[in-house]
Amino acid sequence: MISIIITLLTTVTVVYNYFNHIASEALLKSFNSTLVADVYELKFENLKVDIFEGSIRVFNVDLLPREKPLHDYPYINSSFRLTTENLMLEKVEILTLLKTNDLHVEKISITKPEITLMLTGQRYIMLPFKDSTVIQNQPAEKEESLGSLKLSEFQLIDADFHVINDGKQREYKVNDFDFSLYNLGVEQTPGKNKVSFDHVTLSIADVSWDLEKGVVQHVGFKDFKVGVDSLAIQLTLDTVTYRFNDFRTGMRDLDIQTSDSLFDIKMKSFNLSYLDKTIKLEKVSLTPNVSHAVLQWKHKFQHTEFSGSIALLELKQVNFDSLLYVRKLFIDEINLDSVKASLFRDKLKPMDSARRPVYLGQTVSTIKMPILIKEVTVTNVHLENTERKPDSTNATVNITNGKVKLKNITNLSDAEGLVMEADAYINGKALFTAALTFSYKKPQFTFKGEVSKFNLPDLNPLILAYTPAKINAGIADEISFSGRAEETTATGSMKFLYHDLEVDLELHKQAKWKSSVLAFAANTVLNKNNPVSGDAPPRIVQFHIDRDMTKGFVNVLIKSLLNGLKETMIMSKENRKANKELRKK
Repeated sequence: MISIIITLLTTVTVVYNYFNHIASEALLKSFNSTLVADVYELKFENLKVDIFEGSIRVFNVDLLPREKPLHDYPYINSSFRLTTENLMLEKVEILTLLKTNDLHVEKISITKPEITLMLTGQRYIMLPFKDSTVIQNQPAEKEESLGSLKLSEFQLIDADFHVINDGKQREYKVNDFDFSLYNLGVEQTPGKNKVSFDHVTLSIADVSWDLEKGVVQHVGFKDFKVGVDSLAIQLTLDTVTYRFNDFRTGMRDLDIQTSDSLFDIKMKSFNLSYLDKTIKLEKVSLTPNVSHAVLQWKHKFQHTEFSGSIALLELKQVNFDSLLYVRKLFIDEINLDSVKASLFRDKLKPMDSARRPVYLGQTVSTIKMPILIKEVTVTNVHLENTERKPDSTNATVNITNGKVKLKNITNLSDAEGLVMEADAYINGKALFTAALTFSYKKPQFTFKGEVSKFNLPDLNPLILAYTPAKINAGIADEISFSGRAEETTATGSMKFLYHDLEVDLELHKQAKWKSSVLAFAANTVLNKNNPVSGDAPPRIVQFHIDRDMTKGFVNVLIKSLLNGLKETMIMSKENRKANKELRKK
């Protein structure tokens, strides 16, 4: 009995090992019968077959590029290599594999593989195409296409990626990479490869890499995920076409360091949904790593530095199809909330006389990509503008609790202008509202604005930062103005109602001071009230300014406002004449 048992066990072991040997040869023959084997070589140590489960476990697998391809494919410019200790083939038609060397499998899973990608060129081509010169009546070649390959499930588990991009001179690694693909179908026809699947998911737990060249020095993020449904791809030598039903992606804790180490870009989370037509970003910030002096050092002329943060940026009704297929950007709504921005300019540096900023209408018109954004809303805005003055002191203006709305941002039609509506508090004291309409046809815009009632001395920190004037007392009852700005000038009207105004001019302490905007003089006599008496009409003045061509529309707006205030308190000859006629009437 013992002899019989030993004989049976020995026989089973020998048969099983021989069966595994035959399965190994069949697996290699199945791979070597494809076009892929012309370029890549499959190696493994051994395999184990589970007849009852219909599975094959392959050990120490290495899929690597051949040193010399069996046939010449000059269009292949990139390659990959896969190494893993464990590759699992499930629900394999084992008898078919042994009889015909054809591999029919439902699921492939690869655990902890190491994958290396070598990329060159503009389009990365790693696999050969079926030869389009094959004549239909010729005998079939040894190599088979992948036309009959169908796979219910393919998984990469805890993969390590190493990417080397010679063209861009970049190299980086990705760890803990998971990839799942369902109902894969591959078809090769002459000169064309087709790939389709029902669903794919990709996730990376943690990414961190350093780049030697480019504008970015370091990139890191966590929980990167991508999901695609019903994707079909068609590849030829020079074209890639695709279609899909849904696409979504997201990540968190993005951290980017620029190559010059000057700025740090952070983002708490990012989510995109194709079906929902939304893009959402949370807690985005741009922070300088160095001082103003370092940032200004490389600029010969005056340059505005920017830093800030956004708590929420949300794009709604994004037309991804127009963006992907015809390169047109169509968005119904963009919302930004809790925007904090800091601006700094060093006025010790000269202005760039060659600089010619254009108005917003012309800025949008010059965008090459067709664009239509119906509405942009910015809420809870805090803006801090700091200027280093010629005397080396800093002047700061704070705009708080601001709200901005933009409508009709487009370069598709110039029938309607770009509309901007804004309101905010100046230094937390005076509520300012404005509405502007920018023309797309020519460089001009119309504007109107109001400033609600406030105590004039509340703005002394702002006034003293730019002029030697100080307001000791006074109430601004109403400020309203409107006008039109052309390319080089701006004109309009101003109504500035106030009472009990007292201004202290310390010009004797500022002998070298002068202002092109206010032009105060030592012998100026200001009216303390507007209107001067209860039965007198209010002074409503006309103003005119010449644009500083090196500055944009904001400077035109501020200059118009200040000129209108000055004309009210110190009227020009024309405004005095008009006011006299009004009093007579």
